[in-house]
Amino acid sequence: MTGRRRAVLAQQYTEVAEAAEQRLDELLDLAADPSPAVDFEALRRDYTPRPLPPTAVSEPPRWADFEPDAGQLPVGRSGQPLLDPAYQQNLASARLAHQRALREYREQERTLRDRAEEVRLAYEREERERADAVRAYNERLVEYRHAYEDGEPAAVESVMERALAAAGRLPGLEVPARVGYRPLTRTAVIDLVLPGVGVVPPALAFRVSSDDAEGGIEPVPRPREECVERYLLLVARLALRALDAVVAADTESHLDGVVLNGRVVTAEAGETTLLSVDARRHDLYARTLLPTEHADAPARLRELPCRITVDPYAPAPVVPFGVSSPTAPLPEELSPGEFAGLAAELFAAMGLPDWDARLVGRDGLLAIAHGDGVGFADHPHVVCLARRPTVVGEEAVRNVAEVMEEEQAEAGIWATTGSFHPQAVLAAAEHASLRLIDGGELRALIREHLGAELGG
Repeated sequence: MTGRRRAVLAQQYTEVAEAAEQRLDELLDLAADPSPAVDFEALRRDYTPRPLPPTAVSEPPRWADFEPDAGQLPVGRSGQPLLDPAYQQNLASARLAHQRALREYREQERTLRDRAEEVRLAYEREERERADAVRAYNERLVEYRHAYEDGEPAAVESVMERALAAAGRLPGLEVPARVGYRPLTRTAVIDLVLPGVGVVPPALAFRVSSDDAEGGIEPVPRPREECVERYLLLVARLALRALDAVVAADTESHLDGVVLNGRVVTAEAGETTLLSVDARRHDLYARTLLPTEHADAPARLRELPCRITVDPYAPAPVVPFGVSSPTAPLPEELSPGEFAGLAAELFAAMGLPDWDARLVGRDGLLAIAHGDGVGFADHPHVVCLARRPTVVGEEAVRNVAEVMEEEQAEAGIWATTGSFHPQAVLAAAEHASLRLIDGGELRALIREHLGAELGG
């Protein structure tokens, strides 16, 4: 390969890399725009009959289809067609052709009429089927809409997935998503399949190698931190666009929160979680999810309860806040935000509506609540609810008793999704105002007051 040829090839590679970078900029711009809203009326279909096929009608040949055009006489000829020899010749030929067609039609008239009748009947049958299909679809759409308005999980999931499909359908890039809706916590758990790091060009320029004896083509690598920054910028844009699409689709306010897990699938590592968000309603509505400036997108994402990889090229996976479940969710499958929201809703329904969560973590929460004077006395209560460890020990119970003294609370509740060690039960017995609720009783209370099931 000549030096000139190598230089031209390096330039071509550079142009391809620059085009890929420009494409990335276009994707970032598109992801910054709100996605189309899910509109049930727009999903309706209309039936429009198709025209009857010409072969569905059998009629004798018409003279008008054979008659020559008298208005196109050559220049200089008489304006009276009947006096023009060429026109007379064409007219005679047309009459012969018309008569021949009439004879052929009369000879095959029965066959032609039968054939036309078959075509007409087939046309009418197909049109009835088309009309019935449109009517059935619109009826299902009405049922689907009512199911969504009633909060049926399958319908809510379907609406959310439709919204995410529209949000993730960018020119040249598809971002698939799966949705699981948990009625227990009114939370959508989204698995978002992110594009791999290959979407960011690793080099923007190519050159002829000076080290290669044959003068090969080599890339001019981009700084690793620049590639990471560009990739995480796109990831932030796609995650925020997905959250915005779900919020926009929640026209019936079924959602109290969203758990979004951004995953990448590679041949080497399989499916890896690079991003996890645990956002409650107040997080999602605090401010716009789609900042105008691209540089603001990662910061806006991190303002939400968020875990994001530090190195997508390694990759360095993160632990999801929560995971989806096809059945009643286990306590450990709930995100911290979900678990805290479940506790607040349950105890509010039981008679502790004035809720102040002091500590919220992976294993549970600590809150101060005031009773409504009916279900609970109106004085302060210390409430501790945990899902880990599975067996609560004596020391943990005594710690809550100390918090009661510090907060000058007259009563306390120690609830767990697991069980209490016998020594913990004895320690609680020393404090008459400290109530223990184990996993069995907690699940029964959730069933009674919330009408839902907690697995385990």
